[in-house]
Amino acid sequence: MELKRRFGVIIVCGIPAIVGSGLLWALSEKWAVVFAYLFLLVFSLSIFLVAPQRITSLRELMNPVSDRIKGLRSKLRESFIS
Repeated sequence: MELKRRFGVIIVCGIPAIVGSGLLWALSEKWAVVFAYLFLLVFSLSIFLVAPQRITSLRELMNPVSDRIKGLRSKLRESFIS
C-alpha cells in the first residue's frame, strides 16, 4: 500500500476514534472502556496497515474454503471420469 493511502487510512480512522471515544465516555463515564476501545481501534488499524490483503480480500473473507472446494471438485471429477 502506498504511503499516501496509509496516511489517509490513519486520518479516516481518527474520526471513529474521536466520536466513538466521546460516545463511550458519555455512556459509561469510565476511562477503561474508552482506552479499551482505542486499543482495539489501534490494533485493527495496525493489522490493516501491515497486511491489508488479509482484510480486504472480501471473497476470501466471506468464503475462505471456496478455492479449496473447487480444487477438490475438479480432482474428484478427473478421478471419476477417467
